[in-house]
Amino acid sequence: MDLFEKNLQEIEEKYPCEAVPECADSESTENIQEDAESADSSEKATGRKGDFDDIFWGSVMTATYRKQSNAAAFFRAACITIILALLLYMMSTIMLGKGWITNTLLHASDKMNFTLPLYETPKLDESYYMPDGSGRYTTEGLAKALTPSVVSVVVYYDVTPTTIIGGSTQGSGIIITEDGYIVTNAHVVDNSPTLIKVILHDDTPYAAKVIGSDPKTDLAVLKIEAAGLSPAVFADSDSVSPGEEVVAIGSPAGLYGSITKGVVSAVGREIRTQVENLEMECIQIDAAINPGNSGGALFNMWGQVVGVISSKLSATYYDGIGFAISTKAAKPIIEQLIEFGGILDRVRIGITFVGVDEVAADSYGYPCAGLYIAKIDENCDISNTELLVGDFITHINGKEVTSLNETMEAVSGMKPGDEVTADVVRIDPNGGTTNFTITFKLEQDNTATQGFVEEKD
Repeated sequence: MDLFEKNLQEIEEKYPCEAVPECADSESTENIQEDAESADSSEKATGRKGDFDDIFWGSVMTATYRKQSNAAAFFRAACITIILALLLYMMSTIMLGKGWITNTLLHASDKMNFTLPLYETPKLDESYYMPDGSGRYTTEGLAKALTPSVVSVVVYYDVTPTTIIGGSTQGSGIIITEDGYIVTNAHVVDNSPTLIKVILHDDTPYAAKVIGSDPKTDLAVLKIEAAGLSPAVFADSDSVSPGEEVVAIGSPAGLYGSITKGVVSAVGREIRTQVENLEMECIQIDAAINPGNSGGALFNMWGQVVGVISSKLSATYYDGIGFAISTKAAKPIIEQLIEFGGILDRVRIGITFVGVDEVAADSYGYPCAGLYIAKIDENCDISNTELLVGDFITHINGKEVTSLNETMEAVSGMKPGDEVTADVVRIDPNGGTTNFTITFKLEQDNTATQGFVEEKD
């Protein structure tokens, strides 16, 4: 047995609890052996005893310290990584809103069978109600009770250091369920935004996703991952009367929770936001409506929503004229957007036209009134008929048509795939006319941008 093995045996017998060989790696063990042999030579040369222990344990401590230093460096790096990840998450949540991870990584459907629920209005002290005992709020009481039911909607089309502060466009929304369904205007969230952020009355931001958007009615439904919200109470807008006091709550110019008061100027107004859009039953009001109010709530003095405000429907060149889509008209659209993400069984013919009535026909020398065909959609069945641009459709299913409303009435109750007959008049090059009839199938109107994208079993 050489000197190293003899001394190692003595150390193990003297310190049985010390796992000396396991404290060092193979390289360190070789170094220890070399140090021991060096110490043996030194001891023989000098005749000094006990230096071996100092050299041996010094080598062991060096190897151990090296391992401890590596472990400490790894621990520090792990801590720094965790801290940076937490800071990144906190900053992302502040900028993008709560729920952004869920919206980004998870794509579970939030569509469900839905009927617009009815909730009770918040109860306040008697001082916030009119003294006549009718249960109507004062304006102050209504603002206190119902502002939490209205949110600000900030839309980003390009997330940059500049836009992340103020957003690209802004609007408003109405909370309709406790778990985060929100109705707003379609024009607030259309054109495929990069990010939609909903800000509650207490300045809490949430990332939102579009459940369904229907530009033809200018209505859309958003969803945020939240619970315990303060949903608004919806009333039948048929109960609204001209002259009745109303309050509008929204975020004009991004100024959250702005309240304007006015009266109902008229009810049952049929208003269209765009030429190709449907006419929607609206309530005309004189309360101030500005960009940013879009999607906000029109309340009666009982604290019930009677309309969804649309600044796009407000008169541009006149003061004191604003409109809100009536709840009667909005309710079925909201329910279908939540349930299907679109509007089921809404049909389209596949033509772009100009309505020409009898007066216009006489004025311009046309041979008849009807729908003057400006464009035919080649993806629709009507493009397979004899119809050409420049023709007039005078009757659909035997009903005279000169406008969009009359056209929609002519196909009312029909579904995609149903066959339609139309009477056509064509102006010949010699000034005469040719009459003929065409038959075609109606198409599904998929205007609702989020609609009908569910996985099919």
